[in-house]
Amino acid sequence: MSVRSKIIRMQKQKNSIHYLLLMAVVFFCFGCNQTEETIATAVPVEAAKAVSEQAKPSPTATINKNKIAGNWIRTDAPYKLKISGLSDDRSLKAEYFNPKSIHIAKATWSNENGVMKIYIELRDENYPGSNYTLFYIPDKDLLAGKYFQAVEGVTYDVGFMRAK
Repeated sequence: MSVRSKIIRMQKQKNSIHYLLLMAVVFFCFGCNQTEETIATAVPVEAAKAVSEQAKPSPTATINKNKIAGNWIRTDAPYKLKISGLSDDRSLKAEYFNPKSIHIAKATWSNENGVMKIYIELRDENYPGSNYTLFYIPDKDLLAGKYFQAVEGVTYDVGFMRAK
């Protein structure tokens, strides 16, 4: 087995563990106080894949776009995301750190059917188009969604908690 294959296998195992931990946190955080009506509420397909059935954001809520502004930290790693300057043209100012600053080529936000969505595309060394598609869960003040790792061509479930 080549070194690259071993590394990829180890990363997949690590990501599987991180995914299980993330889902445990999601179930713990969102499993309480959920009604069948809340769980049955329709959301975009991307959001349903990104979060568990119990963690769906409510599409009926009107969300102030500035609610997602702030400092966020990924739940499975010390990667940081700083969101600011949400414009009416759907662009946003964002910074990403792993731990050093990684260039962001594109950062946008939208409010699709009452669900706040952000898209961040990274363009830097070892980040040739890697991107995040995240949905804001206002009840728990979390961002959850997908991270596409362009070098490996693999997509991961990820979550961000607001930095305290």
